[in-house]
Formats: sequence, structure tokens, C-alpha cells
Amino acid sequence: MAKRQFGFTLIEVLLALAILAVVVTATHQILDSTLNAQQASAEKIAEMEGLQTTFRLMDQDFNQITKREVRNEAGDFSPTYIIHGRYELNSQFDGIAFVRDGWTNPIDLLPRSELQAVGYRVIDDNLERIYRVYVDQLDGTEPRAQVILHDVEDLKFEFLDDKLEWQSDWRAKALPKAVRVTLQQRDSDPITRLFLTPGTGERDEELLP
Repeated sequence: MAKRQFGFTLIEVLLALAILAVVVTATHQILDSTLNAQQASAEKIAEMEGLQTTFRLMDQDFNQITKREVRNEAGDFSPTYIIHGRYELNSQFDGIAFVRDGWTNPIDLLPRSELQAVGYRVIDDNLERIYRVYVDQLDGTEPRAQVILHDVEDLKFEFLDDKLEWQSDWRAKALPKAVRVTLQQRDSDPITRLFLTPGTGERDEELLP
């Protein structure tokens, strides 16, 4: 009596291959979704870190802004302590420049003061913090630039005067009590932050955000 041969039929093989294909496709989709989620999460974290760095630098700069006029290449002093305007410093949007104190120079080791001319502008959709080693521009050199944020679609500065009214520009020969910054990145809502300045020397706690 001949032994009966056991094996898989063609239909069983095709069905097994179909199931395997479904499993492989599902696994690939899950892996792809996981990788996309990780990438999106990493991009969001990088964006948040960029914003935190930006606002930390602005807080330090505005908090130590000082009443120091800047001389241009002709030797003339600026009429205000804050240089600000739409497209100022060749910015795509608002640009601002001023002098801050507290640039650490322990026991005068470096050939510079503790004053630093700083500014903010947007070039090619990148927010730059610019600064000069020497406050005045008599040497005509370009400022040093540090890109601190990408994909910027708008940047606006507003100033709080001594009557607690917000001004879109600052032309007074004095310091504002606070600076309000509105920043918008691509595919994001505008973010507004308020930074206190030394102003008249008084600290108005009710201005805190």
C-alpha cells in the first residue's frame, strides 16, 4: 500500500504569501509612522529649544540695556539710545539695535569694555542676533551675526512709555519701561513676549507677563 504524500496545495501557498505580504506591509507602515513621529517630535523639540534660546538672549539683552549713544562712521552720535524701525539693519521685518551692559570682561583681560552693541534682525528668514566687539562704528566693520532661529515670517518690537502706553516705534531720548516682542515662524501662530528694561530704574511688577 503506497504511503500518502502530505504537502501544501497551491491555494494554501498563495494564501500564506498573501498573509505574509499583509503583515510585512503593516509592519512597514507602523515603522514608517514611528519614524515620522520621531522626526516630527525632534523638529518640535528643536523649535522649542530655539525659541527658548531666543527669548533667553533677548531677556538678557533688554534687561541690561543702557543709556549709551553710538557714534557712526562720521563720528556723529545717534539721536536715541535705541535704533529701531521696519527694515532697519537690512532686516526683512523690524530691526533693532542698542547698547547693553554686563558683557563680562574679568579684570579687563580683553581689549574691550563691558559694553556691547547688540541688535536683532531677520535675514533670509533667519533671526540673527548681531553684535560688535566695540560699541562705536568708526572702523566701518560689519557686525558679527549669530543665527538663533529659522523660518521666521514676522518680527515686531513695541515699546512701553512712561505713561504705560505701547508705542510702535521709539524716538525718545530715554529708555522704555518694557519691550514687547512678537515673533512668528512658518506654520505657527505668533508668539508675544514682554521684557522689562532698566528704564528709569524702577521695577514695575505689574508689567510682568
